[in-house]
Amino acid sequence: MDLAKVKKIAIIGVGLMGGSLALALKKKFPKLTVWGFARSQASYRKLKRLGFLDKVETDLAKLVSDSELIVFGLPVEAISVYLKKISPFLKKGTVIFDLGSTKSLIQSQAKKVLPSETVFVGCHPLAGSEKSGAEHSLSTLYAGSICFITSAKSKTTRTVKSLWESLGCRVIFIDPNSHDRILSAISHLPHLLSFSLADFVPKNYLEFATPSFKDLTRIANSPASVWADIFLANRKNILKDLEKYLKLLKQYREKLKHSDKTAIIKLIDKANLKQKRVR
Repeated sequence: MDLAKVKKIAIIGVGLMGGSLALALKKKFPKLTVWGFARSQASYRKLKRLGFLDKVETDLAKLVSDSELIVFGLPVEAISVYLKKISPFLKKGTVIFDLGSTKSLIQSQAKKVLPSETVFVGCHPLAGSEKSGAEHSLSTLYAGSICFITSAKSKTTRTVKSLWESLGCRVIFIDPNSHDRILSAISHLPHLLSFSLADFVPKNYLEFATPSFKDLTRIANSPASVWADIFLANRKNILKDLEKYLKLLKQYREKLKHSDKTAIIKLIDKANLKQKRVR
């Protein structure tokens, strides 16, 4: 697939991620036609009003049948459902990729339901926001981000790599299982902790919220349905990481019980060193 010759891209799931991709592609490739799928009349009206898509379609067959490239920006569970729905309408050579936060489940489903003459490429750009919805889309959302590609290197995956690089991403090839283990620690567990902390603090304390509390709970505004799907799709890795994290919290609890200032300093110093490695 030659990106310069691609005429039509279809995006299924035009929320923050899908909408931002549409804006970025239109900015980079002005002659490209980008269609978006509306799953409801409310979604149709909103996408038409926003006006950054060349066409908004409610018919899956019309959307995908002549698309050279199809992108899924849906929640993880919904991607699996819609992979099966579009399967009968795909033409030979169609390339499909997703933006999902977990990869093993999605790629396993793609292998089962998609025709052999199509190509699925697992993608996960590490970009986003606690905000959701197409109205928050940004053409610059992906610039400067890492994008994981979790399918084996091939002519097609290298083309998809070029697409992400053209939008300002640094692309890294990785296998799906390694991806899911990494994302559990650096994204999924932090969201779980943020949700838990926001829920833990009494309502009458919130008017006194400090900058540190606001920083730690910013992502607790993330949409519940999206994150419930992610937690369940990657639950094995998240449960393992949660057990490790609880052990670390117990260390702090024990040192506090014994007023062991030296040990507490060591724990904090270790965390300081790690945090300094965050880019």
